Amino acid sequence: MSRVDRTALGEIEAHARTRITLTIPSDVIDPDAPPVPLPMLDFRLRVVRGTAQERDRAWRHLGKLARAERGDWNLYALGVAYPKLRAQVVGLTAYRRREAAEQAHYDLAAEFLFALHRLDLDTPHVFPRLVDAAYTHASGRKKKHSPPMYDIDTLPEKYAPRSAHGNSEHDAELNEANQETVHDVLNRIIAAANSVPGRGRITDTQAELIRRTYLDGETLRVVATDLNLSEPSASKQRRRAAATIARLLRTRRADKPADPPKQRRPEASEPHPRRGPMTSISRAEGSPGRSAPRGSSAPTRSRYAAATTPPAPADHPQRSTKRDPPSRPHRPTPDR
Repeated sequence: MSRVDRTALGEIEAHARTRITLTIPSDVIDPDAPPVPLPMLDFRLRVVRGTAQERDRAWRHLGKLARAERGDWNLYALGVAYPKLRAQVVGLTAYRRREAAEQAHYDLAAEFLFALHRLDLDTPHVFPRLVDAAYTHASGRKKKHSPPMYDIDTLPEKYAPRSAHGNSEHDAELNEANQETVHDVLNRIIAAANSVPGRGRITDTQAELIRRTYLDGETLRVVATDLNLSEPSASKQRRRAAATIARLLRTRRADKPADPPKQRRPEASEPHPRRGPMTSISRAEGSPGRSAPRGSSAPTRSRYAAATTPPAPADHPQRSTKRDPPSRPHRPTPDR
């Protein structure tokens, strides 16, 4: 006794098996074989046992019939694809309630028909591509989920931002009086540009080009046609006005007070404001803790000795700083 599939896909396959009398000739699968009419079950068995080229040939023919005739041919295609769809739906019904699992069956069948009427049938591997597209759309595995968004007025209390340092001032109230749109900013900049005499003025035509192309998103060709201008002339005027606006914005930014300059550390050759002039010692004289380089006969002196020892006169040689060891006191020898 065969088991009966009580799922949604099982009921669709039972309708295709018992209520459809459509047949497809067998030469669609194998052109060398004599044409024999094949019902849905026989056609499915021949397609499953055929080669990859025979399966592609069969599904191309069935897809063209479903697109042209629709109706029972769609049910015929679902009956042929039932074994593969039944195996794929397991991943969609795991850990779901009965209603959600039944809806997953219908979603997979509907997405398979959408793929059968949408995908290219001339590309190889027709049936695997149909099943993959149906499972992808039914599962939503490639769907980009948008992050949850809340209206600022209906934001739940637990999601409201809180400052860790507290805020002693009241939040600013936003209304139409203290909000300025981009059009208001553009009008203010144009008025400031035209208030200064000179060549940096912005004409009404240039303002219209800036407003309609940059702010309203219209194309330059459409705006130039409305203003009776050629497209190169409109582009040149818009570029000139944009340069003027950019210059005004930079000027306004330069008017802000700059940060105080940082104090620069004095160089080695510059006198320190509190320590006085620094004495430089050549490499030949050496430095404290380092010996003279190999092969050099220059004596090694400390920085303090080099800075404090005065130069010797020309007619008197410099006295040596090395002291003789102290002599022992003379003791007389007693007479024997």
